[in-house]
Amino acid sequence: MPRRVIWMRRLFRLLGRAILRGLARTTISGQEHLAAPGPAIYAANHASTFDALLLVTLLPPDTTFVGPGDFRLLWPGDWVVRNMGLIPMKRGAVDREGLKQMLDVLKGGGRLAMFPEGGTWEKAIDDVKSGVAYLSQASGAAIVPMGFGGTYQVWDRLLRLQRPRITITIRAPLPPVAASADRKRRQDELQAAAVGLMRHIYTLLPAATQARYDALARQRFSGALRFDPPVIAPPDVPLGALAELVSKPNLFSPLHRNAGLPLAPFVRHGEWFPQATVRLAAAALHEAFTGGDFAGYLEYRLGEAKAAEIRTALAAIADQLEHEQARAGVRAAFVAMCHEE
Repeated sequence: MPRRVIWMRRLFRLLGRAILRGLARTTISGQEHLAAPGPAIYAANHASTFDALLLVTLLPPDTTFVGPGDFRLLWPGDWVVRNMGLIPMKRGAVDREGLKQMLDVLKGGGRLAMFPEGGTWEKAIDDVKSGVAYLSQASGAAIVPMGFGGTYQVWDRLLRLQRPRITITIRAPLPPVAASADRKRRQDELQAAAVGLMRHIYTLLPAATQARYDALARQRFSGALRFDPPVIAPPDVPLGALAELVSKPNLFSPLHRNAGLPLAPFVRHGEWFPQATVRLAAAALHEAFTGGDFAGYLEYRLGEAKAAEIRTALAAIADQLEHEQARAGVRAAFVAMCHEE
């Protein structure tokens, strides 16, 4: 391991310990299980970038970490990813090079840390990727389950010195995922194993964090494009998936914060904006999803059906408002609504 990476990890371990001891009310149980011999995968739920700091702080120094590699992060996140010796994963596509590096670590008897959910965006506990299960099956690695409670949007509370309550629960390693004899059913079985892992992690979470996951599973979204004065008919396309996208802060923020896209009408949904501003936002978002770093962003996070619905909605909004530009003084607002079933 390069000396620079060693010193970086030491620095962040010191930072993490200082936060957990001085700025948060922290409870840790099962820490003895972190000494599991390799090959092993440390697997935790993921609601915040703070979770990555927890892994660096708690896990053995020789652990290999997996990080995002599909779009540019904000500083200091981009700097950390470049200097922490992470394996970057291009989410939204099959990253064969990243998978090879992870398998090499595990087959060499090493330890790997990753998040089965694949990212911090808001989702139900069963919304999980099969990567951890695949790596365990392919390498014979045990899985050490870790439950992080109270980390969603925790940075804001830390900066306000509110001393948030954070719980970290680690349990004994689970046996490697068994190899399937039926190649045709293997992916379904890997997905089922991944869901089972997340349900196990769910039992390690405090009630408030479990309730957040439960509420996310019950959420349903609807959207509307309104005009003032109401002289223009709204586009006749479903807007629910677009409403879901803009309503979830962790899901939507990379598009306007990291990429800097002009998305004010969707960030401040429900507010009135000039037609041209709304059209520009819809066109910019549609373009981002059809090429470049965000081409597979929606499919990976929301699935193909919702991705197609969002692209259709954005194209319809942009096209309609381009043709309606002659109506002076008309404003538009995208309204996102959420209810729980």
